[in-house]
Amino acid sequence: MKRKQAIYGICRLDHAGSSTFGWLATIQRQGVIHRKFFSDGKHGGKAAALKAAKLYRDEVVARFPPMLKRQYVEILKPNNRSGVTGVCRICVTENRGRPQAVRRCYWVASWTLPNGRPRRRKFSVWEHGEARAFELAVRARRSAVKEMRGSFDPGSTRVRMGKSCLS
Repeated sequence: MKRKQAIYGICRLDHAGSSTFGWLATIQRQGVIHRKFFSDGKHGGKAAALKAAKLYRDEVVARFPPMLKRQYVEILKPNNRSGVTGVCRICVTENRGRPQAVRRCYWVASWTLPNGRPRRRKFSVWEHGEARAFELAVRARRSAVKEMRGSFDPGSTRVRMGKSCLS
C-alpha cells in the first residue's frame, strides 16, 4: 500500500468515533506550539479545510521563522559540564601493545555535518595541557559552527522522510 505524501506541519484527522474529520496544523517555535484544527464541516469539505490549514501554517511560519542552525547548535543543554555547547572532556584507557594500561584524557569538539554525519575532533590533555586542549576544542567547535548554513526545522526533515506529523 502506498503511503500518502506528508504535508509539512499539517496532518489529517479522521476519527469516526468522535465525528472528527479535518486537518490539524501544528508548528512549534522556541518551545511554543501553534496548533489549530480545521474541520471539513466548517470549511465546506476536505480541500477547503486543507487550504485553510495551509494558510494558517504559512502565517505562523512567516511570523515565527525557523531558528538558524547556528542558533540551535549553540543552545546549552542542562547536562553540559564544560560550559561550552558541543565540547566535552573524555578519558579513555589505552593498552594497545603496552605492558600497562595508560589513561589518556581529551577535550572533544563535536558537531554535525550538513549531510547529517557527526564530526569530532579530539585534543589531548597530555599533549597540549588541560587549558590549551580545552581552548583548541572550543576553537574547533566555533569554527565548525561558523560554517553552518540554513535553518533548523526538524518538521521539514520529517516530511522529507515521508512521515506525517502524528507518526
